[in-house]
Amino acid sequence: MAHTRYKSSRLMIAVLPDKSSAFEAYRLLQCHGISPEHLALVGKGYSSPDSVGLFNPTHTTWRYAKRGMLWLGLVSMAVGLILCVILGIKLPNLNWYQAVFTITATSGLIGIAFGGMIGAIYGWFFKSSLSMSCRSCLDRGQYLLMLEGSETLTRRGREILDDYTVKPS
Repeated sequence: MAHTRYKSSRLMIAVLPDKSSAFEAYRLLQCHGISPEHLALVGKGYSSPDSVGLFNPTHTTWRYAKRGMLWLGLVSMAVGLILCVILGIKLPNLNWYQAVFTITATSGLIGIAFGGMIGAIYGWFFKSSLSMSCRSCLDRGQYLLMLEGSETLTRRGREILDDYTVKPS
């Protein structure tokens, strides 16, 4: 199973309690004609979370924080420069070019701070939630069976596994 998913592909994740039931479910899907290239078993003794795209949430958060710092910092520097030149803002005891530099740098630093916070919040709550929940299952000793493919393929896999599992009464 690849790291990147196409927009048209779907992902189904089944959480299984132990290694034997995970392998049985994997074999069951294969017996029903689902190709192993669409399947991945994640857990101790099988694939690692990073190899199937469940990256560490702190790395994901830091990546989005850096992007936010870069883009919001650049935008706020440009806005500070434009406003300073258009409005002709002058600071006491500074030449015009020193005032432009000071205002541009200050607005850039403020933008970097806000961009880092916004990027970190976005990365943590919106881009890492699936990874965090899957990693917590793996930390408890459970296994993940991941099926990636078209909507009909994932629906078929879900139906097969629903018939296989025993639901509590």
